[in-house]
Amino acid sequence: MENKIHTVIFDLDGTLSDSAILVAIAMASAAPKYGIPVPDSEAIRKAIGYANPEFYYKLFPDIPRDTLLEMGRLVESEELRLLPEISGRLLFKGCRELLTELTARGIRLTIASTGDTDHVFSILRETGITGFFDTVSCGRPDKIEMLREMTGARDKSGYVMVGDMRKDSDGARANGILSVGACYGYCVRELAEFDRYIDSPQELLSVLNIIT
Repeated sequence: MENKIHTVIFDLDGTLSDSAILVAIAMASAAPKYGIPVPDSEAIRKAIGYANPEFYYKLFPDIPRDTLLEMGRLVESEELRLLPEISGRLLFKGCRELLTELTARGIRLTIASTGDTDHVFSILRETGITGFFDTVSCGRPDKIEMLREMTGARDKSGYVMVGDMRKDSDGARANGILSVGACYGYCVRELAEFDRYIDSPQELLSVLNIIT
């Protein structure tokens, strides 16, 4: 049967990239300079996906916001400094192979991330996966509007959104796009409402075959 899926839209942090590794190291360096306790990796993982500065507000609701904004600038600077050293650890196992296979099948790949622009493009570049993606949309908190702009008024049946957070599934649903939760990443079935779930990147190939 001819494959009807022509575009797969990926979230980045928690879906392709285990970005909590990078953030935790950067925050361990920056937070003590402001007398702010370093959160554990699980807390960081749960907050990743919120656009800055909301990310910091979620982690530290009792810290003055001007202090958080100052610390956040240092964290983001540290991330960019550290990224080349740890980029080889960031992609979830099997993601590069998945992107390669999808590209070989002629499926268009795009990124829709609420992450900061420098963060998103730096991770794509340092992990060596920039070339897989036709377009990259990032740096805005509204995933619904982002997906609307990416898909326009075209038939939405050819699109699939792969993400890890409720905003990914909500954004897909609002735009009539089938959503897939990346449970090998940060997606927790009980906290999100995706149409399908996968426990490894390669399972996405089976999902695409099922729905085509």
